[in-house]
Amino acid sequence: MPDYSHGPAQTPHRLSFARPAGHWLEALPLGNGRIGAMPDGGVERERVLLNDGTAWSGSPASEFAHGRVGAATAREAVAEARQALAEGDHARADAAVRRLQERWTQAYLPFAELTVGVTNPPGEITGYSRHLDLRTAEHVVRYEAGGAVVVRRTVVSHPDRALLMTIDVASGPGVDLTVGLDSPLRVLGRGRGERLVWLTTRMPSDVAPPHEPDAPSPVYDDDRISLRGAVALHWSHDGEDVAAGEAAGRGPSIGPVLAARGVRHVEIVLTTGTTFTAVGAEPRGDERDALAAARRDLDAAVRRGAAALRERQGTDHARLYQRVELQWDGPADARLRQLAFLFHYGRYLLISASRAGGPPATLQGLWNNSMRPPWSSNYTININTQMNYWPADVTDLPECLPPLFDLVEAVSVRGAETARRLYGAGGWCAHHNTDVWAYTSPVGRGEADPAWAFWPLAGAWLCRHLTDHVAFGAGLPFARERAWPMVRGAARFLLDWLVELPDGTLGFSPSSSPENRFVTPTGPRAVDVSSAIDIGIAREVFTSATALAELAGQPDDAVAGAARAALGRLPGPQTDEDGTVREWRGPHVMAEPAHRHLSPLYEAFPGTGVRPEHSAAVARTLDVRGDDSTGWSLAWKLALRARLRHTERLPALIDLALREVDPAAVGEHGGLYPNRLSAHPPFQIDGNFGFTAAIAECVVQSHAGTVDLLPALPSDWPAGRMRGLVARPGVVVDLAWDDDRRLVEARVRRRSDRVGTVRVSLGDASVEVDLAQGPWTLRPGAGGRLPAVAG
Repeated sequence: MPDYSHGPAQTPHRLSFARPAGHWLEALPLGNGRIGAMPDGGVERERVLLNDGTAWSGSPASEFAHGRVGAATAREAVAEARQALAEGDHARADAAVRRLQERWTQAYLPFAELTVGVTNPPGEITGYSRHLDLRTAEHVVRYEAGGAVVVRRTVVSHPDRALLMTIDVASGPGVDLTVGLDSPLRVLGRGRGERLVWLTTRMPSDVAPPHEPDAPSPVYDDDRISLRGAVALHWSHDGEDVAAGEAAGRGPSIGPVLAARGVRHVEIVLTTGTTFTAVGAEPRGDERDALAAARRDLDAAVRRGAAALRERQGTDHARLYQRVELQWDGPADARLRQLAFLFHYGRYLLISASRAGGPPATLQGLWNNSMRPPWSSNYTININTQMNYWPADVTDLPECLPPLFDLVEAVSVRGAETARRLYGAGGWCAHHNTDVWAYTSPVGRGEADPAWAFWPLAGAWLCRHLTDHVAFGAGLPFARERAWPMVRGAARFLLDWLVELPDGTLGFSPSSSPENRFVTPTGPRAVDVSSAIDIGIAREVFTSATALAELAGQPDDAVAGAARAALGRLPGPQTDEDGTVREWRGPHVMAEPAHRHLSPLYEAFPGTGVRPEHSAAVARTLDVRGDDSTGWSLAWKLALRARLRHTERLPALIDLALREVDPAAVGEHGGLYPNRLSAHPPFQIDGNFGFTAAIAECVVQSHAGTVDLLPALPSDWPAGRMRGLVARPGVVVDLAWDDDRRLVEARVRRRSDRVGTVRVSLGDASVEVDLAQGPWTLRPGAGGRLPAVAG
């Protein structure tokens, strides 16, 4: 078991350090869905690395800036791949699908840096601490210097679209301060006004990912469209302003700075703006427009005042964060405190990274410090973006889902052209990854391994979140107006992409299984016929299309009818001789038996369709893959073991997810960086979100048509309680368990007006309750019964 006695101090809702951050992965994240901030807690100099969720390279035109694969070329490539697979020639199929590739998606970028220089009173620095409080979303730095107590508080407000930092000096003399702004982007202009400083920037027209090392990056091309941005800052204080001429050169940043002396209280407000308009849409305006947008938000925030800003931010955050809580009934050791913190941290990070009006959370959420980030810090949609949103419905954060739905809608629009051109299909599709411009082509420049570059079912997987949201109680307008059109389009593409196989079943050729490969005489290959995940997703999309057609009042829709008919011709899950789930239609030897992707187990989780007789093959596959892996893969394994109710296997997976990882670590071994962000390595935030969802899956499950209480509590958990989890079809569950992991009491109430009678189960016992009458309380009874009391 890892040693949890070292590292930062933790409570279930707070992470504390006794020194400033020495690395970006020691800084503590703040965000409002648009502005991301990583303050380092410095004493003489506080550096706050800033992100704006809309700060991306390129534009919608970037996908085809260097040409486009034509329909004729694509038809020939697909036909050749199918013929090659029919002849058992995987190498030729591999080469054929490479002809479908474009270049790469664009990158999510760092935006700016706020630097606050502090001239402290002479004397030793003592009593230093910094912490992030998840309940208030506040970063606090405190220390003593020369008899003065300095306290610096920072929040980022969603209601007011602004960052607020206050500095207070208690006792002793005041401090001298400088404030400046800088950016790693191309700076177009800087300015200073009365207690105001600003800068404008341009984002690159192209940024190649690190796995394309021969490509120049970043590229600023005046002939290509790219975003413009701005950051603006205002301060007010009780000290003496230093004149512009005297302040020049004193600040820690290049260009104009603000400076003051003898300050005991200061309020700093910062806002950002860009020419981004919407996911998948063309930018509009120039840097002056971006600055005007930032100034509008800044002026409104300054007029409102620091006290009101903080109150509005606190109320908004608490409204979401306080809905759900995991608690231990007795004294908790360091490991249990860290486990509870990490569960809450996932919800905190999702609230901070994804809110209406901004883009969805990227591979790094809202926080990135690199101009050429790993995998472009984009949306990898063969698991990672999806995992980001696994906790949204089950931990009662539907307010975090609109950015994802906006992305799916934009991808469905642009993906319709991709489906027609590459596959001669109706509907829409997307491949391995996308960006804020809704890129839908295969990537790789004709040179990338199809294991990760060819997979046209990523869009269909994204539809899982639409149908899940409906299943968790979203209103009929959402089902009819948003979910149905997108799921219908995905189903239509799959119907056109299916082929009839020699045995009369329907399948996919060519097909891949993200990002795995199998052994062939010519080397590892990724392309074959009908991967398990492709069939599983098709079964799910066709089932969802049929159900949504009914909700949309279109039961006779042609696509829904065709989907209903196709369901009966899809093969069921297959098992190999070693007892594992077969990953492709034909038997293969895996090139990496412990591969991190668990794609053939899709139907077990996040899907809801695993059959009881198939669970042994799912378990055997997990055994063969092994426990250790990347952070996000550990979270997926934890959720799968919870679905299988393998309570004795959960503690070891949790320990692997909680272990310390050095910021310089490489390789595939997940865990937590000092600031408790999840390691791939490198940093990927999906491991944080996936862990939270997996812990919820241990406590409540609802995929099988009942609200199942305590299905998979880890075998080493002591007495505790969970408040506020949401179960299908829109039921809020509070429950408590004892030291033997037995239910003490549960309370269920409806979250959606669509909910009436639901079945609640505990082991083999179950009871029906009518939630339209109000909440119910349930306690285990004699003889294995589950009595329920209204009220």
